[in-house]
Amino acid sequence: MQVIIDDFNERIKEIELFYKSIEQLYETQHDFDIKYEFHSDDFLKVLKANALLMVYNLVEASIMGGILQIYDQMKTCGYSYNDVRKEIQDIWFSFKFNQVYDKTAHYNSYREKALEIINEILKGEIIELSRKATDISGNLNAEKIRQICKDHGITYSIDASCRGGAVLDDVKDKRNNLAHGTISFVECGRDYSIEALILIKNETITFLEGILRGMKDYCEDKSYLLAE
Repeated sequence: MQVIIDDFNERIKEIELFYKSIEQLYETQHDFDIKYEFHSDDFLKVLKANALLMVYNLVEASIMGGILQIYDQMKTCGYSYNDVRKEIQDIWFSFKFNQVYDKTAHYNSYREKALEIINEILKGEIIELSRKATDISGNLNAEKIRQICKDHGITYSIDASCRGGAVLDDVKDKRNNLAHGTISFVECGRDYSIEALILIKNETITFLEGILRGMKDYCEDKSYLLAE
């Protein structure tokens, strides 16, 4: 899990550099006798929209990375279905079942998958989960992240200063609107002051730090195993 936390810190450095660059461009916007295109109001709005995308990228990379690290550790340690807690058992079962689920699937397909699942459990085969076992698909806000943690049995503590990650609702919505072309980058960026962007960044980072600490403890304590 330390690798994920190190990557998280590196991504924060990238974001801080980008934010600092935007701040400096705003500060020098009216200080030049010669005007450049990158000092135009529209371009600066585009940069602010991109700042929100970087924040969302940090959210998804951190949560996805943390969950996949948990899955990798279970596999590396050789744990089977009967070793892990009920939450992980449920996730694994749904993951296996969804490999065959289809409205047009034949009865025999379900029968074969059911037998495969039963045999893997009885033989004590190693649990293997991938990205497809998660419910992470470009719609991560604080509520969704809390649900992911609950689904895995991960406990965490969040600093009150980030207001429970409330800003992630806006970050997620703007990211989706930009991704789907619902709004332009200029339209998105005009809604935010530099001060508002900094608040969003700081509260998001604080929220994620609490979640990642919980994931780290979960891995180190092997809390994904059945309680003895």
